[in-house]
Amino acid sequence: MRDRTNRCAVVGAGLTGLVAAYRLASAGWQVTVYERYPEAGGLVASFAVGGERLECFYHHLFTTDADILALAAELGLASEIEWLPSRMGIYSSGRLWDFGTPVSLLRFGPLPWADKVRFGLSTLRLNRTADYHRFETVTARDWILAHAGRKAFDAVWGPLLHQKFAEKADEVAMVWLWGKVYLRGRSRSASGMGERLGYMHGSFARLVDALVARLREAGVRIELGNPVRRIWRSDGGLEVQARTGVERFDAALFTAAPAELVKVAGAQFPDAYRARLDGLASTAALCVVLELSRSLSPYYWLNIADPAFPFGGLIEHTNYVPRERYGGRHVLYISKYLFPDDPLWSARDDDVWAAYRPFLRRVNPEFDDGWVLARHHFKAAYAQPVIGCNYASVIPQFETPLPGLYHACMAQIYPEDRGQNYAVRSGNRAAAALLAVQPT
Repeated sequence: MRDRTNRCAVVGAGLTGLVAAYRLASAGWQVTVYERYPEAGGLVASFAVGGERLECFYHHLFTTDADILALAAELGLASEIEWLPSRMGIYSSGRLWDFGTPVSLLRFGPLPWADKVRFGLSTLRLNRTADYHRFETVTARDWILAHAGRKAFDAVWGPLLHQKFAEKADEVAMVWLWGKVYLRGRSRSASGMGERLGYMHGSFARLVDALVARLREAGVRIELGNPVRRIWRSDGGLEVQARTGVERFDAALFTAAPAELVKVAGAQFPDAYRARLDGLASTAALCVVLELSRSLSPYYWLNIADPAFPFGGLIEHTNYVPRERYGGRHVLYISKYLFPDDPLWSARDDDVWAAYRPFLRRVNPEFDDGWVLARHHFKAAYAQPVIGCNYASVIPQFETPLPGLYHACMAQIYPEDRGQNYAVRSGNRAAAALLAVQPT
């Protein structure tokens, strides 16, 4: 019998694409992976600090992240994941506060006692509600106002939603915030040891390296720095045009953003399908990583609940992972989610830094430019899908209207929020589905 699907193109070498390619190659398929950037890993790409690799965008695991933990074990890396204590804070009403525990809520000055009780009860309700469907048709703003109150919205949730979703914050469905609270609560319960987060010694780039090594051993071609420009159907299958030329495949799995799929294959899609993909909004990520001689704050994760700030979070990695691994340097991520029409997205690195510096002094008045040993700027154009009400009805389907072309992307992760674990899960599911619909 003729092998009908012995050749498959995987577009995108993030975790979803690498995992899917690994599963397909293990099933005997001939796979070629195309990646526009010179490094595999997508949002898990890394660089060096003090001789140690570090992710360009901050990462950690929860104890409930079963898919990536299983993959790490399969690749012989399970013992390299450490479960480390972390500390969360929030900047609100002009100062730092501990946050994330019942005791810290009691001490949280911006909320009066009655509002602390409402905040605590509403959070407890989310932690104890396993059925997310009840949160799909109401916005986070409306639910918080109704259950936690205006003061909690203004002091905590409102600024945080705005920092994550900018002008679309009021459109975000409560199911997104439910996922943040409920899944984190499950992680704490599952660990039996309070808030501990997982990190891979030497960075999660080691997971990417292990996958790439397995793929190469299986004969998979990995075309780095070779972006796909067009995909179309021909009599013999799918034609994939990359920078280096055109190749024919029996199937193609596209793992990049919906907007990118429209660019390479949209001309062959029905108008309604193309419009559906075009309607899926997402924010981009702007991440400045500082190497510092001193620590900025006592927190690993510091949420900024102040709409005046030009960034939404300060993640001090070395308040979580020992700084000795990075040559004694303190590592601080400055996180900003924005839409491409925000002036900061197209601003020069020095101008971004100029906008940020005064606000670091608000967090720590002693902060001085002399603390900065090095500064790194990273961007990701597609980082956070905007999850609106009734989002389940607009999630992109795995099978596209173009026969043989399939789509697995961040916009399909639901009701959970995007992350490494769900990228691995997406790759596993995509490969299984592709094997089912394109049997050899």
